[in-house]
Amino acid sequence: MTGFVEEWEVRLGAGLAAFSRRYPDIVYSARPLGFRWAIRCSGPPESLAQLRESSALRAPRTEPGARSDSSFVFTYGPTSAEVSLIRKLAEAGGFVLPPMVVRQGEMRVRLLVEGRSGTGPAPAGAFPMRLVSRRRLTAARLEEELERQAPGIPRLTPRQSEVLLEAVRSGYYEVPRRANVMTIARTLSLGRSTAEEHLRAAESAVIRSAAPLVEMSRSAGAVDGGEPVAHFAQFSSELELYVDLTLRGDRVAQVRLLRSAPRSRVVRDHPLLSRILEHIRTGADDLRDVPVDLDVSPFERGVLEELRRIPPGETRTYSEIARRLGRPGAARAVGNACSHNPAVVVIPCHRVVPSHGGIGRYSATGGTATKARLLLREGAVPRGPQAEGGLSTGSASSLPSPSRHQKKRSAETPERTREGDR
Repeated sequence: MTGFVEEWEVRLGAGLAAFSRRYPDIVYSARPLGFRWAIRCSGPPESLAQLRESSALRAPRTEPGARSDSSFVFTYGPTSAEVSLIRKLAEAGGFVLPPMVVRQGEMRVRLLVEGRSGTGPAPAGAFPMRLVSRRRLTAARLEEELERQAPGIPRLTPRQSEVLLEAVRSGYYEVPRRANVMTIARTLSLGRSTAEEHLRAAESAVIRSAAPLVEMSRSAGAVDGGEPVAHFAQFSSELELYVDLTLRGDRVAQVRLLRSAPRSRVVRDHPLLSRILEHIRTGADDLRDVPVDLDVSPFERGVLEELRRIPPGETRTYSEIARRLGRPGAARAVGNACSHNPAVVVIPCHRVVPSHGGIGRYSATGGTATKARLLLREGAVPRGPQAEGGLSTGSASSLPSPSRHQKKRSAETPERTREGDR
């Protein structure tokens, strides 16, 4: 299929395009980073100084080392119109190639399309757009485009590229995984250790190059549409840990357990945080009605929603959750989703236990001891000489106990062993 790069000129009445009209000699290069955009501003030093001091963009956050006399970088929450534009372009069959360049109220967007015949109507429908250019994507232009998308990324060897691409094609990075390193090695007629070495080298190069962008996105102080993020923290004497709550508007975006007070944050209370602390103390109130806004994959979202259906005082196994989701062979993937739960306690991943008995591990701070204390307060772990301290981990009669047949399956099946990793 023949590929083309189309460049479109878009006029938007609000957001970054409107703001750029106030500083017509500044060029904004925008790169989407999840729910944020990274904006590099270039122009005369005096105009950049005025922009940095302006509050119109909710105090742009300049990243360390990203500032000079002629440019600086900040993260920006796109407006609903800007988000809608990108969505409509994708729905029309075009892949947006960063950066999107904004100047004097106009946005230039480049699209990668496959064999579109003629220019046709504007791909974003209701947005005023004009086709500026359309070029065939030759091999030379493809190499140039790759360098433009990821400048400075370490070059992979041909074999590293081959192994990495085969890993993507085979489903190695899907959740749950559809392939392993041996599958990749057999497809490419390589030894397992050789394929694993090339894959690790390629992953390391890509991850190290992407880490600064990820850090920039995570450190942003606002999210979609400029909606602010607020932080609250209080100490839980029951867990002997700080409960750190992050709210996006009135919705929970993150709950963490920390050994010390969060740095650079005021330790303060909030009604939702009070409910969480009260639940930890008493085990009552299932917190099911607490609104959440979580940045997770569709599969992880399904797992977390299923966890919220487990009442306090009850537990489910990883295999049970997998079966309820219609994925009976995905117990390991369920455990992985639990280990990446961004809002512990509110999303009760501590109520998921291994099929072979005990309570299993816990990835939040405090590990198994914290998990045992939560289950003890909720009544899922019976009180006893060891349980009084909240540290009983494997003797709870209310939790599944393995039969001899289950123990044999546990030893033979990696899935069963992996279930306890949470």
